[in-house]
Amino acid sequence: MPTGADHLPGDTTALMRRLAALEREVKELRAARRLESASVGAGGLKVIDGGRLAVVSPGGQRVVDFGQIANPAYNHSDGTVQQALFMRREDGSLVFSCHAYPPSGNEFQAWTWYDRSGNNVLAEDTVSGTGLARPYLPYNPPVASDPALWPKVASGSWTTISSVWNTKWQPRLRIYGLTGTVGTATGEVQVYVGGAAWGPVVSVGGVIDFTSEPAPSVDIGGQFQIEVQARRLTGTGSVAAQILMVYGRQT
Repeated sequence: MPTGADHLPGDTTALMRRLAALEREVKELRAARRLESASVGAGGLKVIDGGRLAVVSPGGQRVVDFGQIANPAYNHSDGTVQQALFMRREDGSLVFSCHAYPPSGNEFQAWTWYDRSGNNVLAEDTVSGTGLARPYLPYNPPVASDPALWPKVASGSWTTISSVWNTKWQPRLRIYGLTGTVGTATGEVQVYVGGAAWGPVVSVGGVIDFTSEPAPSVDIGGQFQIEVQARRLTGTGSVAAQILMVYGRQT
């Protein structure tokens, strides 16, 4: 049951205890503003109302940035702030970005990869919205349609009639070409890649069309040779072949 003493002011000791308790609560509240370790459940994590998400290295370098671009030069032409993505190396050089540059008249965001010197090495085409802007990739050139003008051989032994060197960038390779004869010859054509027979032997008149690993012993970025060999089996004249298409493919 309360007594009259319960309604009297506390002494100095009680007041200090209350101040100490308040100090602890303030420290806990301040510490709660910094998230040291956490898990995000099924509800996910949302950064809204113009917020930004950053990953900062121990040295203070912003490595990843999601959200608004603070620089007003990147604002859209209607004045709205652009939302973008930037990824950097520890030294601060840009690795990847997805943003637009409205001052150039381009409002479409593009993803771009950069080398350490800041050069654009891989990017999509924002104007058409289809395909790559960088790098520039070669197309196959026109070739003669007359077998008499193709690389050819009249020998009955396997002979290299054409060859080329390429750099391996993808795990698989497709080669497509045509075979033919000059005169009454019959014969065979065989493709070699990296010094080894590659694909089936094709009888003259058939189509060269094979896809497989280009050169197992060659690492990505290494060079390998493609050779076309042919031989005459019967008749007179020559055995010819023309490669029309060579390209790398995914697995």
